[in-house]
Amino acid sequence: MKRVLVFLKFPEPGEVKTRLATAVGPAAAARLARRFAEQTLAAAAGLGLPVTVCFAPARRGPEFSAWLGTGYDYAPQRGADLGMRMRHAFADAFARGAERAVLVGTDAPDRPMEFLEEALARLDEHDVVLGPALDGGYHLIAMRRGSFAPEAFGSGEPGGIAWGTSKVLAQTLDALRAVGRTAYMLPPWRDIDDRAGLDDYLETHPEAARLLHAEAADDDKSEDKNNVETDDKSNDGFNDKLDAEPEKLDKKSGGMELNSRGNANDGFDDKIGDETGGKPGVETDGGAA
Repeated sequence: MKRVLVFLKFPEPGEVKTRLATAVGPAAAARLARRFAEQTLAAAAGLGLPVTVCFAPARRGPEFSAWLGTGYDYAPQRGADLGMRMRHAFADAFARGAERAVLVGTDAPDRPMEFLEEALARLDEHDVVLGPALDGGYHLIAMRRGSFAPEAFGSGEPGGIAWGTSKVLAQTLDALRAVGRTAYMLPPWRDIDDRAGLDDYLETHPEAARLLHAEAADDDKSEDKNNVETDDKSNDGFNDKLDAEPEKLDKKSGGMELNSRGNANDGFDDKIGDETGGKPGVETDGGAA
């Protein structure tokens, strides 16, 4: 069985998208976070696989189900940091019978749905699949039960994965190499953590610009339940938003294979060259780097 894990934080003004809020204000950032969550879930539901909403904070569980409906499983996030929360989410999915799982956040809401499909398929030949973000982190990670690598999420102790920094991807790859895991990297995609990322998103999703204005709040809330796909509701209005234009992004066109046996700022392509280009066993579609 395959399962999709979606990490969500409740869209409370002042508590979500705080970096973006410095540019657009906390209320607008919360409205955008709500949209990003719904868009991400619509894509996940489109795969036809079980979806678990891994939510935070735990005390708002009833509000999540009231907002998003009954078409998903719900599980509160557990752990002291992001790494421990992801580690627990994978472990719980595998304990429930999943053979493969892909975990995504909502900071890259217009990532192509095909990325999730490819991530699960690439697990035929690789232990881990990563979707690099343009800021040096990652927006997607997939694993299979037989080669689950909790080391990818750090130990929760100081000196582990520096979550929220441009070192996350490189440190994760180092951790995977250290335990002999193979990894495949999808083409990079940008997160929406600041005004530059938002402006890029609005180029292909101009209808979302209305959420920057206070008068959009009431209308947006009234549309929420119609735009989120559950067992008995459609996802009209989102499919057309998933046709992002990859050529507008500064990213590679193909995936990257890392045979490893033996979260922000632009410039990810440069970091890939710095962190992986000089190491043996790194292959792209065109051969060894």
